[in-house]
Amino acid sequence: MVSKVIIALLFGVVGVLYQVTVDTTTWAAKQQGSLFTSPDMLQRFITNPDQVQKWFPMVSQFKSADSRPFGVGKKYQAIYDLPILGEYVMLLSVVEYKINHIITLESNSFLRPTFTINMVEKAPNNTILTFSMEYKRSSALFQWTLGPLLQFLTRQQMQRSLFQLRLIFPI
Repeated sequence: MVSKVIIALLFGVVGVLYQVTVDTTTWAAKQQGSLFTSPDMLQRFITNPDQVQKWFPMVSQFKSADSRPFGVGKKYQAIYDLPILGEYVMLLSVVEYKINHIITLESNSFLRPTFTINMVEKAPNNTILTFSMEYKRSSALFQWTLGPLLQFLTRQQMQRSLFQLRLIFPI
């Protein structure tokens, strides 16, 4: 009898945590690095779908999902090869774009990620590149359980991407 009450109470707490919304920026991931290239050259490289796998190795394939030119509203498909789960396809849309400065991609997939790439020219041929990722699923249950793990894993991938880009654009 006591175990049934505990199970019912546990389900009640989970239900409440699912309904409560919290700030999604708490567990946002962010990484920054300096690259020896201009923002123009960097943007041309990172926005080329054929090059994404070179600097973002977590994605096994990245391709255009429509025929629009690059800009707000452009859609892409990111294909991930996940252990155990297999292939996962995510549709992304460009929601913010300022030439040679900022690119923001969003998805309505389960995690609702928003990925922002910010480029600032520090000096000629020296660009500060900042990656940030926020998971917009706002339930307390999601943010307080998966949030810290996703932040850790995402920061690892961002560090790896910056390392790959430093190999491509050496100092």
